Amino acid sequence: MECRQLCYFIAVAEELHFGRAAKRLRMTGPPLSQQIQALERELGVELFERGRHIELTAAGRALLEQARCATEAVNHAAQVAREVGGGTTRLRLGYPAAVASRCASMAVRMYRERFPETVLETVVGHTGSHLTALSARQLDVAFVLSGIRSEWAGRFRPLHPERFLVAMPKEHSLARLRAVRVEHLAREPVVLFPRALDPAVHDHLVVDVCGRAGVSLSVMLEATTLESSLGAVADGLGLAFTAESVVDLITVRGITFRPLVATVPTLQVGVAWRRDATSKAVQRFLVIVDELARGPRFPNRHNGHRHNGHRHNGHRQGAARVTSS
Repeated sequence: MECRQLCYFIAVAEELHFGRAAKRLRMTGPPLSQQIQALERELGVELFERGRHIELTAAGRALLEQARCATEAVNHAAQVAREVGGGTTRLRLGYPAAVASRCASMAVRMYRERFPETVLETVVGHTGSHLTALSARQLDVAFVLSGIRSEWAGRFRPLHPERFLVAMPKEHSLARLRAVRVEHLAREPVVLFPRALDPAVHDHLVVDVCGRAGVSLSVMLEATTLESSLGAVADGLGLAFTAESVVDLITVRGITFRPLVATVPTLQVGVAWRRDATSKAVQRFLVIVDELARGPRFPNRHNGHRHNGHRHNGHRQGAARVTSS
């Protein structure tokens, strides 16, 4: 069985029409049909039910999943070989959506300045989607949030901690405090991000911070964006948790923020990559990340209870501190 045959099979399986598949493959119908028949003879099974309409058999459906994985692996191997051999390089980078890390923006700028010949593709997303994309080889490296319960089995380079604030209406009784303890949240409705979106944030807040203190959060709403989360707070639906680094990026009238006092380690913003990522593009990016991690600490402009509304200014230029791991 050749990789070429698998590509033919995938095209027919996705199109469910030999004519369209042949056009997609830029070949004629008879040779394509002959290749599929040869593949079926080699495997000893029928892959398609042929009639007025073409359908995959059970064996065909099983082969399709594995064929996609096999062709992806072959393409990845070819890409790595071209990069190691000095051909055109590409780096697919997952950029953070939940935090405003100065390290991320500096790393992108430094990489583009040093290696302008490399095609740098950035994908903005949350930790959950980035880790899934890394596992599926759709990203090469990504900025993610990691906690003590991290499910990532690959490599991770911590850069700086990310603390959390509690967002609340200005007239809320907790707004009189300089900081919010976990016990204060026991009887409060809250707005959370879905776990699938940012598993590290969810587990950190629900399990490590609140669970260890014996506090069960009353989740009234799951919001998928910072804007919808703070909008729900402004409408009085509950309190919300916000990463410290992003509170200067959005304006919501009537909301204030207080630091969340926790006895567990804070989450870490860092870079994740696969254990088998050996391309020159990834290694160059990790060198830059190490330089930033060893560099001077950046000042943190957050003043705790003084946040009463924020102007949208794009990425903060002094939000994060960099620490060596």
